[in-house]
Amino acid sequence: MADLALMYAEKAPSLQSKTFLAVMHGAFVGGACWILFHAGAAPLWRRIVLGTASTLYFLRVLVTSFVFVKRKMQWSEAITVAVWVGFIHTLFAELGVHVRASFGVLEGVAVALYLIGSFLNTGSEGLRHAWKKDPAHRGELYTEGLFRYSMHINYFGDLVLFTGWALLARSPWALLIPAVMFFGFRFANMPALDRYLARHYGAAFDDYRVRTKRLIPFVY
Repeated sequence: MADLALMYAEKAPSLQSKTFLAVMHGAFVGGACWILFHAGAAPLWRRIVLGTASTLYFLRVLVTSFVFVKRKMQWSEAITVAVWVGFIHTLFAELGVHVRASFGVLEGVAVALYLIGSFLNTGSEGLRHAWKKDPAHRGELYTEGLFRYSMHINYFGDLVLFTGWALLARSPWALLIPAVMFFGFRFANMPALDRYLARHYGAAFDDYRVRTKRLIPFVY
């Protein structure tokens, strides 16, 4: 856990590891689309929606990695994330391509969750990125925008979007993905990031932690 906390403190472009992740991620998205449009019995609209979900997520990760994330990305992290996202794209495509069900309420909810989660994650990161670019905010803790509702609103956004994406696959197995992500965020990423922020910002972070929900706005 100490190494994970240290990860947030190291700043570096990490262009090689990030490029590796981007190339591998793109390859997995291509593989998922190949599955969706060359096999199975799902109607065309479901294939298109699932393919679009994979593509949009890939594009969002590209922006996050190369624009928003300033910390160092170790090769071990790049490889682990590449394998993880590859598994997700492949699983959702393989499960969803065999679903014959027509578009219904579940699909409407799923698409809404995917879009809302995407906005919460990328929108919150984008607002924070713009705020931190202002020299007047150098060294200050960002607690505005969507982060005023949750200390880890970007993680919550990921949970929401992956829940929606899993629902599109219409399989209980797909829901294991957001479940695993929740435990990873709750017991690894969030504690490590909180320790880093506490050391870096001191009393400002202590005050922020007291008055702000940790993950789910207005709930927890």
